[in-house]
Amino acid sequence: MTIPNRIYQDLDLTFSVTATKDVAKRLDVNAVKQSIKNLLFIRKGEKLFRPEIGSDLQRILFEPMDFLTVDLLRDVISETIQKFEPRVRIENIEIIPDYDTNSYDLTLYFYVIGIYTPVTFNLTLQRLR
Repeated sequence: MTIPNRIYQDLDLTFSVTATKDVAKRLDVNAVKQSIKNLLFIRKGEKLFRPEIGSDLQRILFEPMDFLTVDLLRDVISETIQKFEPRVRIENIEIIPDYDTNSYDLTLYFYVIGIYTPVTFNLTLQRLR
């Protein structure tokens, strides 16, 4: 079984420039990871002409740090990815509260459709004002 080359590509949102003076691209798994991160951190209603895109993640991060909030975060993350990122099949979502820094360590285990190796994606979720 061979892995197809460059099935997915998106612009690199850091807008770094390549040697050919083009905007860099994110390919395959990196493109999907960037998309997931954007979906989670865009607030619902923030994207013009597409107010349904995004998540309530920032609002939930201001809730008390307990097991109910962890479950709510897991549900919101899962729902957002399933609704807006069809290139992903989620295997597991692990969320560990870090009480010292008042943040959550998120580990997302998933498969990218068309790529046959499992992917692990780590993010730190913390309140932003």
